[in-house]
Amino acid sequence: MPQLLFEIGSEEMPARFLRPALKSLAELAAQELERQGLAYQDIATHGTPRRLCLVVEGLAAQQADRQEVALGPPKQAAFDGSGQPTKAALGFAKSQGVEVGQLETVETDKGPRLGYTRHLPGRPALEVLSELLPRLVTAIPFPKTMRWGAETIRYARPIHWLLALLDGQVVPFALAGIQSGDFTYGHRFHAPAAITVSGADDYLAKLAQAQVMAAREPRRQATEAEVAAAAALAGGRLVPDAELLEEVTDLVEQPVACAGSFDPEFLAVPRPVIISAMRGHQRYFALEDAAGNLLPAFVAVNNTRPKNLDVVTRGHERVLRARLSDARFFVTEDTKRPLISRLEDLKQVTYHAKLGSSFDKVERVSALAVWLAGSLMPAEVDKVKRAAQLAKCDLVTGMVGEFPELQGQVGADYARRDGEDPDVAAAIAEHYMPLGAGAELPAGMIGTIVGLADRIDTICGLFGVGQTPTGAADPFALRRAAIAVVRLVCEKGLTLSLGAALDTALAGLAPWVKAPAAEVKAAVLEFFAGRLVGLLAEQGAPSDVAEAVLAAGFDDLTQARARALALAEMKQSPDFAVLAAGLKRVVNILRKEAAQVPAGAPNRELMEVAAERELWEAFAALRAEAAQRFAAGQYLEFLQGLSALKAPIDQFFDDVMVMAEDSAVRANRLALLNQIASEFGKLAEFGKLQLG
Repeated sequence: MPQLLFEIGSEEMPARFLRPALKSLAELAAQELERQGLAYQDIATHGTPRRLCLVVEGLAAQQADRQEVALGPPKQAAFDGSGQPTKAALGFAKSQGVEVGQLETVETDKGPRLGYTRHLPGRPALEVLSELLPRLVTAIPFPKTMRWGAETIRYARPIHWLLALLDGQVVPFALAGIQSGDFTYGHRFHAPAAITVSGADDYLAKLAQAQVMAAREPRRQATEAEVAAAAALAGGRLVPDAELLEEVTDLVEQPVACAGSFDPEFLAVPRPVIISAMRGHQRYFALEDAAGNLLPAFVAVNNTRPKNLDVVTRGHERVLRARLSDARFFVTEDTKRPLISRLEDLKQVTYHAKLGSSFDKVERVSALAVWLAGSLMPAEVDKVKRAAQLAKCDLVTGMVGEFPELQGQVGADYARRDGEDPDVAAAIAEHYMPLGAGAELPAGMIGTIVGLADRIDTICGLFGVGQTPTGAADPFALRRAAIAVVRLVCEKGLTLSLGAALDTALAGLAPWVKAPAAEVKAAVLEFFAGRLVGLLAEQGAPSDVAEAVLAAGFDDLTQARARALALAEMKQSPDFAVLAAGLKRVVNILRKEAAQVPAGAPNRELMEVAAERELWEAFAALRAEAAQRFAAGQYLEFLQGLSALKAPIDQFFDDVMVMAEDSAVRANRLALLNQIASEFGKLAEFGKLQLG
């Protein structure tokens, strides 16, 4: 079967564009080929900064024949009382180029309609691809696109060539003033001439000869090997940085690594700053010795193989020296005064126009952190308060102004230089953790508490002034902040009242937030519930389980998570569906008859049917032990114990009419069901479960 080779050649695109573009190219191609009825066996992509390449193996030589049904007017409107065609029928037949007698009746959801089935023979793949490939180019999404010259199409960078071959035959089309052909180009400097190719294997082999590794994974492996070899020559090992390796892979077409060095005096600059100066601006890899100490050396990856690598290395060293000299200057100037003295400087920095200055923010966070520490670690309240006061002070340092990505890490280093308590210094950096979904949590509790206070204040404050996320935008990353709060509480196993924490935060925000605190709290709780459902789903609790558990309360996030995971596990039991169905029936009856449900326990003397007495006795026998298990957090055992009620509940509904005519008997039966529902309801609202 035919093979399609398609390459879009352009000027160098940013590294961050490449992987998403390749993924989109494969997905778009699959969608278009399916839509066009062109079967295929496999799709692969290759890419470098100058090219995106699509290879489709086992492509059908032509589309499958298909039928297309055109629908016309309803049949009753197509003919008059004497059976003659109306204007509607005649007009439809004319639009299809046929006589009325050639039309047929088609049954639809809205009744019979006139229709015409057109038989469409499949077109050759070459013809279809001539139309399809230009659409692929313009459909690839990029973070930013551009126009060039007099062209109207948009792409990441100006397009210079289009290679399109179907089994060695050029797929003819033109785009952006460029005609498709059977040629590509090698490395911009080492092999700039056009290269004629005949297929995918020929394409990869000839590009390799022209100093281009078009296949991304082999290029990543080659980059990794080059970097490791250069590091070994420099006498060190790489500071692990998988993300930088991926980025550098997408910056080059042929990786060539070299190892450089810098003056050891620069090691007086904080380690994170040195690494950031290398990584963030120059894309250099840092090196360390066997003990993990940073070495005055680095590895750079080049996109060319120069005649004299030493000359290139010296150029890298000059660039880095300038960056490190700037960093050393900032350290010298910043440390002329203690970090805590910069707290007053935060009064001049606006946190949010409606929420005061950064100093106001620190004051609120400090108060909330002290409140949290009072219940989570009362012995360390003073350290928590100090860490909260210092946490944002590095925002007004020269170093963070130059390296904003190092906020927190710079503050931690300066705090250590000032002789602050090591736990306090560590908390300054750790309160920003986790930095993203699935990222590492802070090691210490002080950083955890300050991070919780910071995020809760942010969420409550921004909700309070109407800056809530929308479906399309979350400019203040409030979803990420809420997820971090849930992770910090649950994964650290903290016992914390979320409602009380929100109340405390909103009390501190009172001078700025004019909206009613109760309304803001309700909106924030709903927001947290949405994040919690998502996180629980990732951990194996289906959305219906999560929603059922949250409906029963999630003030204690750690407990809510444990309840959800227990219910999710219990739901896998073969017998659980029967029990849950019975409980749903109990809940539905109680909801429907809510006005008649007594608050107290049932009276055994009013139980006329054996099944209701047996249910009450079975429940009474289990109740105390179930309560103990629930209080101990043994939620799976709680459910397993109460599952013994399955048979008595089934028998109850078989033998007992709950809504008896006698009002006393009816109320007594509702009271019995209410007692059972209340016990199970501590764990979840079973009425929300989806039962297959």
